[in-house]
Amino acid sequence: FTFFLITLISTSGSCLLIPCLFNISKEKENILDSSPVVTWRRGSLWKLYDTDDFTNTHHQMEPVMEVVGDLRKKNCTSVMRNLSSQHSGRYYFRIETKTSTMTETTALYINVSDSLAEPDVTVPVLREGEKVNLTCTAPAPCPSHPPNVIWAPALGGDVTQRTRMNADGTQSVSAILNFIPSFQHHELKVNCVSIHPLHREDKPLLSHKSVILSVEYPPKKTRISLSGLVWLGNNVTLTCQSNANPPAVHRWFLKRAGVEEELSISCVLSFTAAQNNTGEYICEAQNQYGAMNSTNLQITVPGQSVLETVSPFIVTLHFGPSLESELFFNKETSVTTSVLLLFKQRKLLFIQVFISETQCKHQTFNKIFSVYKSMLK
Repeated sequence: FTFFLITLISTSGSCLLIPCLFNISKEKENILDSSPVVTWRRGSLWKLYDTDDFTNTHHQMEPVMEVVGDLRKKNCTSVMRNLSSQHSGRYYFRIETKTSTMTETTALYINVSDSLAEPDVTVPVLREGEKVNLTCTAPAPCPSHPPNVIWAPALGGDVTQRTRMNADGTQSVSAILNFIPSFQHHELKVNCVSIHPLHREDKPLLSHKSVILSVEYPPKKTRISLSGLVWLGNNVTLTCQSNANPPAVHRWFLKRAGVEEELSISCVLSFTAAQNNTGEYICEAQNQYGAMNSTNLQITVPGQSVLETVSPFIVTLHFGPSLESELFFNKETSVTTSVLLLFKQRKLLFIQVFISETQCKHQTFNKIFSVYKSMLK
């Protein structure tokens, strides 16, 4: 006899297909035409068969068995029905006629479980914009009651379900999800669920497996954040962040007078503010799939020379006993030019130049306060 598998697994309340072939000598092939009795004898009951001690209780320990293969073609494929966990054990195939008996000496182990194993999930490399298939496969030990295999969520794709005959004679059902990944699918959890119907009136058994998707995509949302007060001699730190998989390499550029100069390769750029640090700062994020620049960040490092360009008309805004802001306006120009000076205990801390009235109204200084302009007539 030839069994495709030595161990087969099924579920309580279901059935089990047993792929089976056998060989027989030519001298005995005629017995296959004489309606032989075919049985699968259970190893644990072997000594009780054909004796008066074999009772109805023992008979209930045997599953309902049906041979579905064509014995004349030496196919002993069988189906066990109405399985329960008590049917787990070793079984031996046996052919009996009035004149002879043949028993396979190699046991087939049947494992009947009250639960289901996880389905098998295959996920290829996922790249943004490239169509792929996610495949989820569940065994179908009972071909007359195959599982329903689904993907949740379906990610806006198409799901195709297929039944396949495996090389070992067993069957399986696969759900193939065809979709186009995007960066929004990165680190998203998706579930493969197999729903197995049962012969009895119980609810179907469910089994599932979750996977976290890893989608490779070029940098997106490249941005610069600034910490520290931009003032002569202060420590200033610029941090570049981006969304990318694999993670991006960050490069810093400084643009002055239309010319870009590469500064460093790092997520963080730090410097002590000097007037030669004035310019537009740009961060470029790059990985193997592409690159993306941040919005240019204009940094102006003010110095004492700014005061000499202003003809002052002074408005003082009070923010407490030790903090005040003085706003200077040049009344000679058609568009208001202004300089903000921030004092604390009479010490100059901060100075900022405005070039338009609109900027003056809307500029926020380091989230400390907002300036609302009141012109002196």
